[in-house]
Amino acid sequence: MKTEFTKAENELIETVYSEYMSRQTTQETEEDIRAAVQSIWDMEFKTTPEVIVCDSPVACKKQSIADGHKNMTEYWSMWYVGYAAMYDFANRIDLEMDQEKLVPFLNWVRCCPFVLFDENTVYVSRKPTEIHFNDNDQLHNESGMSCSFADGWGIYSINGVAVDEQVVMRPETQTIQQIRDEQNEEVRRIRIERYGWSTYLAEIGAELINERKNDIEGTREYLFKADDNMVALMCICPSTGKQFVLETPPETKTCREAQAWLSNGLSERIISAS
Repeated sequence: MKTEFTKAENELIETVYSEYMSRQTTQETEEDIRAAVQSIWDMEFKTTPEVIVCDSPVACKKQSIADGHKNMTEYWSMWYVGYAAMYDFANRIDLEMDQEKLVPFLNWVRCCPFVLFDENTVYVSRKPTEIHFNDNDQLHNESGMSCSFADGWGIYSINGVAVDEQVVMRPETQTIQQIRDEQNEEVRRIRIERYGWSTYLAEIGAELINERKNDIEGTREYLFKADDNMVALMCICPSTGKQFVLETPPETKTCREAQAWLSNGLSERIISAS
């Protein structure tokens, strides 16, 4: 059983990964799209479906409704690009692969980023025209759509978390009630970050209950508590002036307690606990 890669194989990993990342906006021909669908249908349904190519996932949905189709299955193949790259790499280093399944899968992921289908009809979206990532290869764009399609539809994301257009393009127009009513904790955190923690804490009347200078990093730390029992530790980096704010349990009373909780007791460093 193979447990280590050679230097050449490690270099190939980077090559394959770069290939797959770089072609996520490369538009495939309708002929290739139809062939990719047919190869999967030959295995799964043994039928020849009608294939309708659209400019975006939302265009697929609109067209399917206009055509009178209901209860179709939705499938996002673009989220499986990583798996496709992994299987392709394994195939290139001559690991035993089922070619009859591998080739159709790789073509499917390459040609069909989104499909809406039943046994006899398949609506396929073309690839995005633009896609943006952060350094961790998460969908991310602070000034526009992170993933946009030819017809103008797209997805807004901050560090891999899907948000609405207002959060990205007009964060200052959010209301305190909007932020407080947000049920998704990740989205709520991003809403506050985009709105501005200092502004948010001031507008909700948060009380400063503790402060100190963290001698390990030279940061200034401020612990705030709001009337909804939200407690947040704000750290200000001395060299850049950047603020780092993280929420802590409601019972937190000091900056030291907040640091201990945030690092699971391992450190007093908020930026890189170890």
